[in-house]
Amino acid sequence: MTVTDVIEQLNTIQMQVPASTKKDLGAKSIYLAAGWFDELQTTLLLDAYRALLQNPTIAHIHVPLLHQYGGEEFIEDGEFSPNFEWATMTYKSDVKAIDNSDLVVALFPAESQDIGTAMEVGYAVASHKPVITTYTGDLNITPINLMISFGADSFVLDPKELTNYNFLDITPRKYSGAII
Repeated sequence: MTVTDVIEQLNTIQMQVPASTKKDLGAKSIYLAAGWFDELQTTLLLDAYRALLQNPTIAHIHVPLLHQYGGEEFIEDGEFSPNFEWATMTYKSDVKAIDNSDLVVALFPAESQDIGTAMEVGYAVASHKPVITTYTGDLNITPINLMISFGADSFVLDPKELTNYNFLDITPRKYSGAII
């Protein structure tokens, strides 16, 4: 699936959510940290986005992939090849979006962890933003890095759980999978 396909699917998912979806008073703005470089990451991103759009405690979701600098296509012949200007401005935009969000939801498929998502979690933790992580896969066979597992304030193991997760009252949850 191309980046353009993923962006089109994200936009389609957003349009499918009824405009009448009621939001709770005090609903939060989130930054959705996720990779989109392979099928596993893309599937998790689409599933989590679909669930979060239905959550009444979420008012706004910033998906970095939907806010790429200059709207550039940065995949050439199947290879990710950003230019320096795009990379600089995308980094600055993502950092500013985390600053502007109430919290970060980070997606980590155990078998395909994205280092960029790890950086976004680290920045959120350093900025004192709550981090809720969605881990998928076999966490005992494919461990999560200890910095990510301990950096999360709470987590879910299925993106569908994000539909009803109460982001207004984040309850800490101890990670119990294998770590490296």
